[in-house]
Amino acid sequence: MRENSRTSKMTGGLYVGIDLAWGGKRPSGVAILRWEQSLLREVVPAQLLYTDDEICGAIAQHDTGDTLVIAIDAPLVVPNLAGERPVEGEMRKRFARFHAACHPANRRLLGDPPRGERLCALLAERLNIQVVPSPPQWEPCRVAFEVYPHAAMVRLFGLPRILEYKARPGRSLSHRRRQMQAYTGLFGCLPEPLLYLPEWLSNVPETATGLKRFEDRVDALFCAWMAARAWWHGGEIAGEAPAGTIWLP
Repeated sequence: MRENSRTSKMTGGLYVGIDLAWGGKRPSGVAILRWEQSLLREVVPAQLLYTDDEICGAIAQHDTGDTLVIAIDAPLVVPNLAGERPVEGEMRKRFARFHAACHPANRRLLGDPPRGERLCALLAERLNIQVVPSPPQWEPCRVAFEVYPHAAMVRLFGLPRILEYKARPGRSLSHRRRQMQAYTGLFGCLPEPLLYLPEWLSNVPETATGLKRFEDRVDALFCAWMAARAWWHGGEIAGEAPAGTIWLP
């Protein structure tokens, strides 16, 4: 396909990343990108939203009716009542040595239905979104798919282990800030489609509360880039569609 044809198709699309909170009490990060002037650029700065209705509304506000690709960091297809999905077992075998295994997902743990399924049902109703393992490359589509940022970073950048920016026992605030600074620094090394780095990305907060809210926005921005990357270049799919999948670059 000629480059000008690719650019035209890319320009017509919206690429969304959602760092979805498993419950409704904590905010979810939402980032929305569009291809402009040979770069992916934020339509609005990545934001924190609480309800599925707010998330759908934020996307709908900028939806042009063309290609809409949404990458979501949350289990989207969870048929099992207990235990884990096969994709979590696969990810553990492949990424546990990098400390990038996934948490088990089941309906007892996440609710019945899980929030990811509820959100996708609303996206289907309001925005005609279909859940898929991966978007079709360079074809008009309106889809959502599941991603996992920790494993994606390990794959993309050859990390020996995950970056420890999330709050966990034994991790000091100063350590988490340094790890977050390393994370935001990697955005400048992302392959195509190239991302215009927003100014807010360089302002890592100094407080625990501020860092948590910042983390949700950064993860959402990375998910939005993965949405564009999957549509632009494809990738690898872990798991099987009927039982849940995770897209990897």
